[in-house]
Amino acid sequence: MKLNLNNENLKRFLTSSILGFCFFAAYFHSLLLFVFILFALLLIILFFEWSRLIDFSIYNYKFWLISFFYPILPILILIYLAFCYRSQDFIFPLYPFIVSWIADTGGYILGKFIGKHKICPSISPGKSWEGLFGGYVFVLLFNIFVLPGIKSFPFVLYLKSIWVLLLFSFLVTIVSFLGDIFISKLKRIKGLKDTGVLLPGHGGLLDRFDSVFFVSLLLFFIIVINKVF
Repeated sequence: MKLNLNNENLKRFLTSSILGFCFFAAYFHSLLLFVFILFALLLIILFFEWSRLIDFSIYNYKFWLISFFYPILPILILIYLAFCYRSQDFIFPLYPFIVSWIADTGGYILGKFIGKHKICPSISPGKSWEGLFGGYVFVLLFNIFVLPGIKSFPFVLYLKSIWVLLLFSFLVTIVSFLGDIFISKLKRIKGLKDTGVLLPGHGGLLDRFDSVFFVSLLLFFIIVINKVF
């Protein structure tokens, strides 16, 4: 059977597979390589994608003031997680990536097949309540089977409770969704379909990492609260 490389679903699958393999291979290879890729990711996003979405030039101090909170801070958090936790808990620093992409996959699958009730059609026409629920189910299943084994996870003792897992999975799913909507809104304001053209079937890097960045902010907030209290 001949593959149709113009098919968007096939492009999306191939791009995700290649990106995921390269990204996780770098993490498993060495911490320095992983950090290098994160810095490269930040530079590409800052100068080729983020600069297209906001109204300030990269030569304006307001650009860097806004950019510190997004996307610079999320990248720094991901680097912090890798440096502080990789040696003691190998999977924990990858949690924002894995859970965000799981939510996106679950939302895409259910939204594609049974999604009828749109959440915000003027911002992201493809997002449906059914898809959001699918993302939640996928995240919940992942958390139920994986989180109890991550010893470094904040509130790990409490996460053994099914009720806390239900609530936490809901929170992660919503934050992941908001990360996607945030970039979609900026694209609509600028009249852009994608943040870039680097990833066939996905658009730009921000289109792929928007939810990851929001989840990393949530996770860091939980870590800080856990240390303080």
